[in-house]
Amino acid sequence: MSNVYNNMIEVIQLNNSLIHLYIKDINDFIKVDTSALETNQSMFLMDYEIKNQLLLKHIITTGENVFLLYLYVLDNKIYLLKETAKPSTGASENRYSFHVDNYTNQATLQQLGLARLQLLNERMEPIFVVEDFFTTEELDESFEYPLELDFELGTSRFILISKASYEMYHLVVTYDTLNKCIHISKVLMNTLQEHPELDVALFDRNKLIVHNHYSETPKTVNFRRIKKKKPKKLFDVSIASNFKGEHILSILVINKARYYIYLKRKGIYIGKSNIYNVTGHKPRLKVFSGMNNFYIFGRFTHYAHNSDQKYDYLYLRNSEQPIGKFTRPFKNVKILKRYGFFKVPISSLYINEKIHNNFFVGSKDRLLHNLKLKYHDRKVKTLTFRKYKDQLNVIRTNLNGNLTSTIIPYSKEYTLGSRIKISIAKIVSAFNSEQNKNTNLYFEKKSDKADESGFRVFEKVMEADTPKSKNFFILNKDSSHYPYMKKKYGKNVIEKYSFRHYLSIFNADHFISSELSNHLLNDRLYIDSLRNKIMEVPLVFLQHGIMFAKPVDNPMAFGFHKDKNLYNMYKSVISSELEAGEFYKMKYDREDLILTGLATFDYAKLEPDADKIAFMPTYRYWEEGLIYNNKIEETSYYKTIMKVIKAFEKEGLLNRLLIVPHNKFSQFIYNNMPEYKHIISDNPSEALKVSNVFITDYSSAIYDAQFRGAYPIFYWEEKDYLIRQYKAIPPVNDENAPGPVAYSIDDLMGTVKQAIEDNYVLEDRYVDNYKKINHYDDRQNTLRIVQFLKKDQII
Repeated sequence: MSNVYNNMIEVIQLNNSLIHLYIKDINDFIKVDTSALETNQSMFLMDYEIKNQLLLKHIITTGENVFLLYLYVLDNKIYLLKETAKPSTGASENRYSFHVDNYTNQATLQQLGLARLQLLNERMEPIFVVEDFFTTEELDESFEYPLELDFELGTSRFILISKASYEMYHLVVTYDTLNKCIHISKVLMNTLQEHPELDVALFDRNKLIVHNHYSETPKTVNFRRIKKKKPKKLFDVSIASNFKGEHILSILVINKARYYIYLKRKGIYIGKSNIYNVTGHKPRLKVFSGMNNFYIFGRFTHYAHNSDQKYDYLYLRNSEQPIGKFTRPFKNVKILKRYGFFKVPISSLYINEKIHNNFFVGSKDRLLHNLKLKYHDRKVKTLTFRKYKDQLNVIRTNLNGNLTSTIIPYSKEYTLGSRIKISIAKIVSAFNSEQNKNTNLYFEKKSDKADESGFRVFEKVMEADTPKSKNFFILNKDSSHYPYMKKKYGKNVIEKYSFRHYLSIFNADHFISSELSNHLLNDRLYIDSLRNKIMEVPLVFLQHGIMFAKPVDNPMAFGFHKDKNLYNMYKSVISSELEAGEFYKMKYDREDLILTGLATFDYAKLEPDADKIAFMPTYRYWEEGLIYNNKIEETSYYKTIMKVIKAFEKEGLLNRLLIVPHNKFSQFIYNNMPEYKHIISDNPSEALKVSNVFITDYSSAIYDAQFRGAYPIFYWEEKDYLIRQYKAIPPVNDENAPGPVAYSIDDLMGTVKQAIEDNYVLEDRYVDNYKKINHYDDRQNTLRIVQFLKKDQII
């Protein structure tokens, strides 16, 4: 069991003997044989400028011994520590030293090892241990421990027992005299900005205590009761007069909410979360692009007391230095000083590899809040864009109405010619005369090919009588499929990027595709008129494969969930009620689904002489850092492939093996291992045709292979590792798998040889399992989809 506390860490391999990690931020790796670590002795690994924190915790069990493996940062250095389950108390060299206060001898809180805390009773016996003190992980809010202590029930129901703190991490132990139990609360309080004349500290789990250097009486305030629109007064105007000309004095983050201590005309106040209320920010801005710069211009003012022109610096979210300052040509003229502009060099927007970066404004030393053009601005709106080298730089508003910079590869729809076509097409579409007929558009990935379900359904529709609809297939003229399609279907095939292409989008009533709607043009689109239309048109989603392999609740799949999917998902094709359960996990209803089977399966067949044994492991996105750094040989993906190759070589079956890896791995083997070139396939569709045995971990292609007649084998030697990386459990398991499961390379080779010996005849129980995953085997899936389209009056 392991916990990763910072998403800059990608786990490549982690077990009882090896820790192998990729650190994305610094593009570096950690690889240590943990069996060689000295127990309870920290090992220095590298220098790294980041705040002190735990990065990872992993539990190692060897026989009856249990150890905790910690990766952590201390004073800009990364250390590794293998700690016993019951280490010494307190801190030692190169460890964290927690500050602990105990207010009674009836219970004692103390540090345990590197990152834990334990509470002892008056006999110094452990009552409980807090495992996750030094992390951002939350404690259970209802965490209570029954314990009878000798406190009288008096004016205060809750009595503070102990406090522990380390930087932003605080643990508060309170005794409830009424219910006779201990409450344990974790409070994360980080001071982003502090003032030399103010001291702010955590008093207990609900309160702050604020001292100022101009009076002897501190102020205690319950931060949980502060409302966003109603700040609390801390000190009166006589104290505030000592902070002449200042505005925000302190900024705190408590349990992910921001608190601001600031000056108003009537005193010093503390406010929660609403920074625009604190600063009185009232922008009225516009954007346009020049050749090498973007300009953000108009009224830019903060009206709060002492805030005028204090927050004129422009930042990107991940930039440490301002990228611009608001220029006020008439800053000495009272009425006109609020007007001016930001000049933003396009080159300054390239600060990291992120596609999206929000704009922020703040002081010279600190960013403060998101930049908005105006309050209640239109969300998800493209404001301007400019080609820069081979990329497109877009300035737009995001889902929260904040100003954002987006950088994507430049593509043809942004050319002047395409934009003119789009504008004219939108106008012309308003005069569409055939209102009584549906316009249906069929397409596949980026409208660049015609060989999957989108094409198959279009093909069948074109054979049918469809008097209520017009049906068009969108296809790039550069596609190898274009000549055949254009010759056979003529005007019903529309060239991508043509005027008819754009006009058909504005006229469209339905999209029918195995891709999401954006692939009618591109995976990202920032031409508002087109994007808005594409997002509103109902999509009949035909799917690539059966969704019963990788877990749909893994973080990388969240964009497809119904409550997060931006497209109008009218219906999705499914192959079984079992598969429907995966859609229910993503908040789809049964009425969102049509049980027809996949159209592409109708044409899925094995070649008569198929005799290959295909191995197709799913791509492991978390290992991209190794790939980009030319360390493919260190990836678990590569090691797994090589393990399989060597095993087949040993058994004399190498001539039958067909490896179907991600293209980057194919290229590496081609370039560096010529002896294995002949067993590499870079075309999964072709591999499926010639393989009568198909092996994978969690690729849905195995259901395609099995439908064709191939013998399916699940190779799950790395099951636990993959589940940990997916952060979710796959739906296919030992009970419902439609083929044998191998948990070791020897087991896999035994299963392969048994399949050959049995002439690839699958046991009935696996056949039954497959029928539960894929209900139809009559090759009439496309017909069922077309029948649905007719019944629903789409065609």
